[in-house]
Amino acid sequence: MTIAESSLPLAIHPTQPSAGVGSGCELTQAQTEQRFILAQLDQLTLVFPSAMVAEILVIERSQILALPFYAQAVLGCIHNAGLIVPLISIHQIVGAKVGPTKESLTVVRLSNVAEAMAGIGVVADRVLGSRSQEQLPPDVFSTELSIDSANAGIKVWLFRPEVLSSHLWQPQRWYKQ
Repeated sequence: MTIAESSLPLAIHPTQPSAGVGSGCELTQAQTEQRFILAQLDQLTLVFPSAMVAEILVIERSQILALPFYAQAVLGCIHNAGLIVPLISIHQIVGAKVGPTKESLTVVRLSNVAEAMAGIGVVADRVLGSRSQEQLPPDVFSTELSIDSANAGIKVWLFRPEVLSSHLWQPQRWYKQ
């Protein structure tokens, strides 16, 4: 099942033609504010800028093709709408408690805004909805917060693609040294 990005409440950007707004009408503040998609991960809430989210998928575990010899955070990949989507367990990266294995997984697939990480699926426990910047705690946008902040009791964390290090994509050695 796919919830396309068009069904999510995204902001209308002033540089794009606005649907439903007649010519000569000015965009309101509510129409131009940046939106964020919230996803739950154990006790942590991940905040994704809406422009970084291509789509939200709900997939069956049986659809995942395992990728042996990669880091534990790489769950495998799936085929979705003609694309191969690598799946990353953000649980492994932030050190969150992994709950019981579920038959269906919620995946936030990253858009081209994520640059080198575009197309990657980030597995979360569930999607909570969307919020405007004003509805989020101001410390979420602090540049000082790192992945270690998630382990230090921070409950809301702004997702940055940089936390997905390039070593995730390097096969690990399978032979004994």
